[in-house]
Order: sequence, then C-alpha cells, then structure tokens
Amino acid sequence: MTCRRFAPLSLCLFVLASAPAYAQDESPAKKNRFAIGGEFKIKTSDRASQEDYARGQRGPGLLWRFGTSKGGWGFHWGLNWYAVKLERPIGGQVTELGELHVRPLMAGYGYTYLIRRYSITADVLGGYAIGTMNISDPAIAAYRRTVGAPSAFASATNTLVLKPEIGVWYDVNKKVYVNLNAGYMLARPDVLVETIAGIDRRKARADQFIVKVGVVYSILSRRE
Repeated sequence: MTCRRFAPLSLCLFVLASAPAYAQDESPAKKNRFAIGGEFKIKTSDRASQEDYARGQRGPGLLWRFGTSKGGWGFHWGLNWYAVKLERPIGGQVTELGELHVRPLMAGYGYTYLIRRYSITADVLGGYAIGTMNISDPAIAAYRRTVGAPSAFASATNTLVLKPEIGVWYDVNKKVYVNLNAGYMLARPDVLVETIAGIDRRKARADQFIVKVGVVYSILSRRE
C-alpha cells in the first residue's frame, strides 16, 4: 500500500481529533432505531506485480445503521465481506483465475465528529479473514494447455486484514439517512492451485480501494 493512500485518512483523523464536537439532536425517537437500505460500491486495485491481483469491480450492496453516532473517540467494528476476481499469468497470458472470497471480522478505534446533521468518522479497523477460492473455467483450460492437467483445484488461506477508512452519515430527516464511505482494504492471502504438476502457491494481491454511497430508511424507531 502506498503512503499517499494513507495520507488523506491520517490527516482527517488528526483534524477530527483536534476540533471540538458540536451538539447533535438526540431526541428520544432517534436513540433507538434500526435503518436498512442499499448502497453502490466501486472497488479499484493496482496491478503492481506479477502476483495474483484483484480486478476492480462495482455493484450494489446491503447497508444498515444501528442507533445514532456518538462524538469522540470510540471502538468500531465491521464485517466487510467481499469477493474479487483474481487474474494470474498462466502460460505467459493473463487469465481470469477465479473468484476469491474474503470474509473478515474486524474491530478498531477511531474518532467521530458531530456537526448539525452530519456525523464524520475516521477509524482504522483490523482483524482476521477467512479466505476461499473458486477457480474459473478459463483458468482450468489454460492449465490444461500449458501443463496438460485434466483438472485444477484452487483454495485460499486465511489472512490478517487492515482497513483505514473515513465515513460520513447525513440525517436527511428522522427516517432517511445518507452515507458516504471511503477506505482501503489490505488483504494478502495465499492462493493455491493444485494440478498434476504440483501445487502452485502465490501471494494474492486482494487489496481494494473501496468507495460506497448509500441510503437507508428507519424501520424501527422506539421512543423511551
């Protein structure tokens, strides 16, 4: 990961920590709520080596929000499960290897700044991810041509993950909330491909720069 990806997030974290938090409306109707909706994700990656690398993707996803944000320093958590298409040079030609699934459980620490209807959070999450791999038909065909393998099987190791991120919630009203989130997921599991020629084990570059925009609607708001 390059330093320039960390710099904007680190700067935001420093600024938020130095600034005073403004009061936010915490009416009883907003203290206990659950909101659910959808988001659109854009994931990009760098092709920086001849190792396996993830291809950028985009698409919809599920988004939810529990309760309201509280200002100041605090703990944060996230699942952040995702799947990426991996590509690998096979026989001198870049081929779609298959789909790598990364299922992390993460926790971390960060700062939340409240101002009027905005809630801005900068944090760093880390944890452990379970990795699984499904090999593609084009990859099987490529191994058949290059090493004469009638079949090929792929698997992925578990790995440590790290994700610095910054997110903004905007309360449109007591029912509708808009979210914008940007972060960089660092994940480097090993991908193993087994053929009659043996086991080919390589480090997968599953890093992703992820931008998400979404909206949720409160389906549960209980007054105390």
